[in-house]
Amino acid sequence: MAKNGAHSVEGYYYEDEDLLEEARKEAEGVRYMKAKIDLQNPERVLQIYNRMIEQRAFQTQVGYSYLHELQDYLYTMPNIPNDQILSIPVCGTIRVTDASFTTEKLREENKSSRHVLHVSIIGNVLAVLVIAAMFVIVLSSDRPTVLNYEKKLLDKYAVWEQELEERENAIREKERVLMYGDDN
Repeated sequence: MAKNGAHSVEGYYYEDEDLLEEARKEAEGVRYMKAKIDLQNPERVLQIYNRMIEQRAFQTQVGYSYLHELQDYLYTMPNIPNDQILSIPVCGTIRVTDASFTTEKLREENKSSRHVLHVSIIGNVLAVLVIAAMFVIVLSSDRPTVLNYEKKLLDKYAVWEQELEERENAIREKERVLMYGDDN
């Protein structure tokens, strides 16, 4: 994904902080070399170019771009034989090793994150099942709970009230029979 901003150097975007810093240093070196190299002397440019290649002076796209500019310039010079112009080596062993190490490290972190995610999902499913079981137990229980306390209490008082009314009616009936006799 191409971006501009603090991670861009000479039109190249770097996600890796180390490469970004290296590219910044190389950009300074390129500016210095452009100021010092006399393009009117192609033999001297060839010597400097080949020395930079042999010393692997540049390791990022910023440096490679500059080397490519010099290479193109040297190819256009009729008095410079093309077989004396060295090719630009673009893959250094340090960068490749670092990249594979980073990839392996990211893979291990990804595996670890997946494991944590799976354990978390299993834990959450178990928690939901336990909560659902608790609700089933509470709703099917005869004992009053916070959820059905008011209903159970009202039902209990309604039963008592009905029993009291039946007893009251029975007592009134006996009183009537005792007071008036069994005339019916």
